Amino acid sequence: CLLATFALMGLRQLSARGARKGWLGGAACALTAAGLGVVAVQMAQIHPRQYLYFNFFVDRKTPERLRERYETDYWNMMFRQGYEHILRQAPASTINMRTRKVQSQAEIHRNAQILPAAARSRFTYDPARDPDFYLENNARNLPPGALKDSFPPVLHRFKVYNNTMLTVSTPDLSRVDPAVADEYRALHRAATAGEPAARGRGFDVHLHGGWLAWVKEACEPGTLMRKFRLDLYPADAGRLPAQYQKRGYFIVSVFGVRLDDKCLGAARLPDFALARIRLWQFVLGEDLLWLTEIHF
Repeated sequence: CLLATFALMGLRQLSARGARKGWLGGAACALTAAGLGVVAVQMAQIHPRQYLYFNFFVDRKTPERLRERYETDYWNMMFRQGYEHILRQAPASTINMRTRKVQSQAEIHRNAQILPAAARSRFTYDPARDPDFYLENNARNLPPGALKDSFPPVLHRFKVYNNTMLTVSTPDLSRVDPAVADEYRALHRAATAGEPAARGRGFDVHLHGGWLAWVKEACEPGTLMRKFRLDLYPADAGRLPAQYQKRGYFIVSVFGVRLDDKCLGAARLPDFALARIRLWQFVLGEDLLWLTEIHF
């Protein structure tokens, strides 16, 4: 919008220079003003995410295409709406959240700081407790099909241009539809029926039906404050986007859930061959907690 405004100023000056140039300048000015109007209307429509404007040359209709291909969250600017949604879901309770800040678990996320004081005071960041809800922005550098299934179950999606830009989920399966919780139970019963493919840090890791699933028995509170991360190394490095080939792997981040005092996690694997998988647990800015590694 700012560039178009400067263009209008320049074209206005051009239109004042003679009849022919004035006609050309006036026509160009009208087209630029029309384009500016279209952009302004779209920015108003997607407010408060107006910075996510994409022009007509970008495919904005195919589900999740923008999310897979573009950076769409700048410094986590869209988490505020997630906090507001959580406040409506838990209107009378203190809410423990996983913080993304580096310095301290007790420090409030920058988006929560702009909430009213009464709402802000309801959020805690106790690392000794499991979080009540998760907020997750879009992820990039994902293998094809990685967005097909979600884990844990998503309670709400905020979308722009048919693309999920923020999700609200929970590690507490008692908060979700019972049928959805049963699906997660069935997944882990099937995935963990056989011998584990690997063990690490108290977690047994299983491969089953295109899924990587892991479980920790007698899981202590606070374990799920850390997000799980999978580094997926394709056997054919050419499957990686060019900018990630030097690094050599895809990244898939997954939140865990708690069920019957167990900590569970699962991620759908891509349909191409992998050379190895590394499973971590981490919080942004803190040390990675290595869990295990699987070689194929």
